[in-house]
Amino acid sequence: MRPEDYKFTIYEPGPVTKIIHNEPDIRNPMTGHYILELKDAVERFQRNKEAKVGVLLANGSVFCSGHNLRFVSKMESWERPKEDTRKAGTAVTEEEWRVQMDFMRDNLYYPLWDCKKPIVVGVQGACIAGGMNLVLASDIVVAADDAFFDYAITRISGAGASLLLYYIGQRKAAEIELTGGKFTAADGERWGLINKVVPREQLEAEVMRYANLMAQMPIASLKLAKSVHRMAMNRMGVRDVIWWGYEIDIIGHMEGNPREAEFYSLIKKEGMKAAVAYRDKPFQDIEKAYQEEIAKLSKK
Repeated sequence: MRPEDYKFTIYEPGPVTKIIHNEPDIRNPMTGHYILELKDAVERFQRNKEAKVGVLLANGSVFCSGHNLRFVSKMESWERPKEDTRKAGTAVTEEEWRVQMDFMRDNLYYPLWDCKKPIVVGVQGACIAGGMNLVLASDIVVAADDAFFDYAITRISGAGASLLLYYIGQRKAAEIELTGGKFTAADGERWGLINKVVPREQLEAEVMRYANLMAQMPIASLKLAKSVHRMAMNRMGVRDVIWWGYEIDIIGHMEGNPREAEFYSLIKKEGMKAAVAYRDKPFQDIEKAYQEEIAKLSKK
């Protein structure tokens, strides 16, 4: 694969190498084709002796809309065959899910995590589910003040562990992952996940400021410093969590969740908006009841 053959990615080599996701019309999803281009671009950046720092950006108002759920919804009918002995809602075999999960682990997360040169990422708008992989595997994160991070897909589909706990602590990570919550860029900065939050129009300039500062460093210093960080993180189990997280995701999909089947069926029949409304309604009802109860208590 050559950069001129990329269809979804812009590759701009140099001491600071830009890798830009360029599917703004469909909210920059993590499709299989994009993942392969990103892997190739990261490996190309590593091989380039002139390149010191990588920059990950995305064109448009959304950084990443997550993995391609429309593709998953079309994997099969999402209806239990009459003679199927699996639990209701289990629509795809373990082998089929393994193909998807192994592909993402081996072509997305590990190549990014194992990159020997530093990577700066700039996030604007939504960064949903799988899009967080780009943030968690990078070294410095700059976010626009309109950025938010959304894990709501875990309310309905899969159960893969993320690396959030290494950045924001077990308590806060548990709160987000066990409720399918979302948080703002300001939250991420306060918790230590985000290095800096800036106005949207300043995002790329701030990303490039970090990258250009690092590009003045000797390449050996950059690679050695990063290697120490990665060694320490891996000693704390990060690489094992990456591997096991995808194994857990397979198990999560195979547990036979009828709401997951309905979610993907709705994507096919009525579109993403209807599916998301179905997914979030029980959680919104709980929040509404809670707010009403608080309002009653405050009047006493």
